[in-house]
Amino acid sequence: MNKKRKFRFENKYIITAGQMELLRNRIEGVCDLDKFTSQYGDYNIRSLYFDDYKGTSYYDNEIGVDNRYKYRIRIYNHSTDVIVLERKIKINGRISKDRAFITEELLSAILEERMDEENYYCEVPLINRFLDDYYNSYLRPKVIVEYEREAYVLEDEDIRVTFDKGICFSDDVQSFLEQELFLQPIMMSGKELLEVKYTEFLPETIYEALNLGK
Repeated sequence: MNKKRKFRFENKYIITAGQMELLRNRIEGVCDLDKFTSQYGDYNIRSLYFDDYKGTSYYDNEIGVDNRYKYRIRIYNHSTDVIVLERKIKINGRISKDRAFITEELLSAILEERMDEENYYCEVPLINRFLDDYYNSYLRPKVIVEYEREAYVLEDEDIRVTFDKGICFSDDVQSFLEQELFLQPIMMSGKELLEVKYTEFLPETIYEALNLGK
């Protein structure tokens, strides 16, 4: 029997460093730190985003197409211990994700354009779907996005509040696995990104904690 897909809201807000400090102090009182948080209070995310030969993902995002999807591969803290392939789907303003772990061998083959040297199809449906799009729609890596994430969770309510700091990008996609990358900032200096993720509704305690009008 197919498992019912779960969708959630993912609301994003550009805030200042000062506002982030204020909101962090509030949210710490009602949420727990994410279990992946390092001793320094955050962790690094580096994502490799894909697009097809027509630039469908880019243009759909630019014009605000509501029903769309995109692929990305993520690593954490510059380590290949965990490499995650994600297919992120947006339908009617809500988000769902399919995730699968992939090997460094497959990632290296993608980066080095050696996908024709071996058959990478397997028992994991998401990987097979990605490979179908890679071959049939000429899906290719287009951009790297990297930032430091500070994350807070309310597990019982499936709520996640994140502060993404120092968001940068690089189009040197072949260097995705390099420790050092030449990165360019995406946002203006002093601006950070707040993201609030929830499934059904936002509890009043979270809403009040994040209300900058108070």
